Amino acid sequence: MRTLHRQQISERQFFFIIFVSIASLTFFSVPSQLIPKVKQDLWLSMALGAATDVYVACLLYRLGLKYPGKSIVEYSRSILGPVGDLFSFVVLLFFCDVCVTAIWIYSDLLSNSLLPDTPLIAFSGTLTLCSGWAASKGIETIGRLSLILGTIILISTVILFSTSIPFVELRHLLPQFEDGLGPAVGGAIYPASWFGICILMGMLMPHLAHPRKTLKVKVSAVLLGSLIMTGYLLYSIAVMGVHMASQMENPLYVFTRITRLVIFERIEVLTLLVFVSGSFITYATLYYSIALGCSQLFRTKSYKPWVYALSPLFVVLPVLGVTEKFGQWPPYLAFWFPVIALAIEGGVTTLLYVGSLFRGKKR
Repeated sequence: MRTLHRQQISERQFFFIIFVSIASLTFFSVPSQLIPKVKQDLWLSMALGAATDVYVACLLYRLGLKYPGKSIVEYSRSILGPVGDLFSFVVLLFFCDVCVTAIWIYSDLLSNSLLPDTPLIAFSGTLTLCSGWAASKGIETIGRLSLILGTIILISTVILFSTSIPFVELRHLLPQFEDGLGPAVGGAIYPASWFGICILMGMLMPHLAHPRKTLKVKVSAVLLGSLIMTGYLLYSIAVMGVHMASQMENPLYVFTRITRLVIFERIEVLTLLVFVSGSFITYATLYYSIALGCSQLFRTKSYKPWVYALSPLFVVLPVLGVTEKFGQWPPYLAFWFPVIALAIEGGVTTLLYVGSLFRGKKR
């Protein structure tokens, strides 16, 4: 088979791809899961979630150095033989599950908060079209876009936090650990499962111009992303109170509605657009990784046909998920998704790493 042309990205582009993914996934997915269960102790859950992702990053980094130039799909085959293809298929299937789940969350929030009369399929179709276009252009295009959108997220966050200080009441953040450490430790499965999506590192590391810097860049991006989003979560509680924040579908969005930017009001639309743009980077990276992984797993000449083949899946399944026939998403998000995500993000990578210790690199 002809070797696929391998595009390269810089460390800064990789940093912003990971940072934007952490920020956008947390904005849309974590608040409604974490705040009602953990309340003002959520900072510990977020820290433990970030630590879990750092552990997975260390394993992927070691595997990437041991099998240079290979993605997680390729070195799974090198480590485990035919069984490795099964591991790769499970990882790619999980990436698809993440895409469908995250697109539903994104579409549902926009439908309920911004455009209530717009059908969900319009959101899933638009996002799939845009992210599919970026995926077809390659990881270099996604990396360049992430530089722009990541910078916008950072600047808008600094401005929003600064202008929200008059609305903050620190008493809402007390008492700490009122119910002990248990809820905060148990709640860590929610940020850990979403942060762990950054096992995308296993697909992106071969594209880095300097792979040995991957771990440092990845850990820096995860720590910054988790720190900023912890700030958003704590700000929402400090401004609204833990009871009000716990009742909201997305307290971060409501928090931006309460605050104002100097003389401007209704800045929640701007904030939502910023994070929607960040979601575009996340889905485009996932889309690219899935398509590239399928081309490597099934040994096709190009990943682009997989971009087109997968598009109906990402358009239709998020909509089917809210029909009476297919049930509802909330029970799945509350239990099954974190369990499945951690089993794959932590379990599969650990098994691969242990397997690599018992099997030398193929020459």
